[in-house]
Amino acid sequence: MTLLGKAEARQRKQAGLSSKGNGRAVYKVDLPSYHADCDANYLRLIRLLPGLPERVLWRYQLPAGTLILSIAAHSRYTTEVSLGAEVSPGACRWLESPDLTVRLYHDARMAEVITANGCGPLGGKGTDAIYPNPRMQRADERPQTNRFLAEWLDYCLANASAEFDLVLDGRRF
Repeated sequence: MTLLGKAEARQRKQAGLSSKGNGRAVYKVDLPSYHADCDANYLRLIRLLPGLPERVLWRYQLPAGTLILSIAAHSRYTTEVSLGAEVSPGACRWLESPDLTVRLYHDARMAEVITANGCGPLGGKGTDAIYPNPRMQRADERPQTNRFLAEWLDYCLANASAEFDLVLDGRRF
């Protein structure tokens, strides 16, 4: 019986099916693509975070609101950035603003979304997560949120203008 079980497991693995016996294909991580997304997101965020070691808050004016970037935690090799948005009072609110926490790995020059809308860590337990699960996350949740971050940052880089405080003779304008 054990030999039969091993042979069946080997056949399922060769066919690319889940070992859990549910007949579903196993999700395979496209690691080069994932790393490329994380590398590009790092470069996008660094452009939006000038003066990173000295500052903790950045605000950018968008056509229908404000992008807010703030430092949640900072260490020698990593920085956690909270990314959120405020919608203008008169703007059409048909889409929820993002609430993401992104970890910047300065030594690897990568940025990865670690929480989305207060839920994290992203992704299931392993690459063969059962869905539905208590957190209602798919196995490919991490790549999806990092691609969303890439699209959001591209939009911000194309349409945002920096807000700044003008201080003249000690008076703020």
